[in-house]
Amino acid sequence: MNIESIALIDAPRLSSPWNNGPIATTQDFGGLLMRGVEGVDHAVQASEAAVTGFAIGDDMPPHQVMLALEDARLQLQFALQVRAKIVEGYQELMRMQI
Repeated sequence: MNIESIALIDAPRLSSPWNNGPIATTQDFGGLLMRGVEGVDHAVQASEAAVTGFAIGDDMPPHQVMLALEDARLQLQFALQVRAKIVEGYQELMRMQI
């Protein structure tokens, strides 16, 4: 068995739910969270633009407005659930005795 050949394999690539591309496994956690927050903010801004465009009479179909609103709502709910799990994990770590 040749152990050295295993070292030549590239690191696995993970897919992020907030970004449609692969992310490196060496990326820091804070950067990943920041990109997620920026993605949620972009979705909220896009939904606001769709609602504004529909309200002022632009050529915006109602179903596109509803899709943009639902996308922003789902992304925000997901971000809130991730935040809750992070806070829960932090509180669990603080309760541990050394």
